[in-house]
Amino acid sequence: MRSDLTSMTAVLEGFGSRSSTSDGRAAERRPVEFPHAVPVEPAVAADELRPVHDLRETLDRRRSSLHYAPRPVRTEAVLSLLGEVIRRDRTDWGLDAEAGPLEGFVFALRSEGVPPGLYRVTAEGSWHLAGLDAIGPLENLGVQREFATAAGIVAMYADLDQADTWAGAHGYRVSANRVAMATYDLNFRFQALGLVGTLFGGFIPSSVHRLVQSDGSSRHSLLATTYAHPPQD
Repeated sequence: MRSDLTSMTAVLEGFGSRSSTSDGRAAERRPVEFPHAVPVEPAVAADELRPVHDLRETLDRRRSSLHYAPRPVRTEAVLSLLGEVIRRDRTDWGLDAEAGPLEGFVFALRSEGVPPGLYRVTAEGSWHLAGLDAIGPLENLGVQREFATAAGIVAMYADLDQADTWAGAHGYRVSANRVAMATYDLNFRFQALGLVGTLFGGFIPSSVHRLVQSDGSSRHSLLATTYAHPPQD
């Protein structure tokens, strides 16, 4: 194990830089669109999104879990909650124009209400992108195969190209903070509804980069969370 902190110190110091590390021309590039995406309007009743635990109970009960019940989860509720989280990020940070908006991709592996498959969520809406068969081996989605035993996975993406043009390495740091806050926000909402899951940085975007049109720069995965019913269900 190395004790020389020179390299890490340089990385940490670099996060304070606002000089673009790329060509600074993100405005001339845009993430690839999804021309064949099918809009989805989540039909969720208010009581389906009403927490069964208050904030104190949620914090007391919250655990990271890799043990899940085989029951499907209502995907429309997930899409609705994710949309709220992304819109909250837009309002709280106010950086969509400068650093790029966040996107969420829902891999609904065991779905109730709508077909299982891949869904995209932005502040503007939700879309169905592909069926479950297009995703391929589910174990390829994470470095731990247990992630694929959940009812679903939500991966959060950011536009690192635009964030870098806006504020260099500091832009990356801000994007990472935004994604972390949004993912924890979503996970807490799941927990408040009585679901379980775990946040993880071991999502493997290369396994689905064509499906989500990810180039590793203008659309890049930073953090993910699983969701499912608890095993006692």
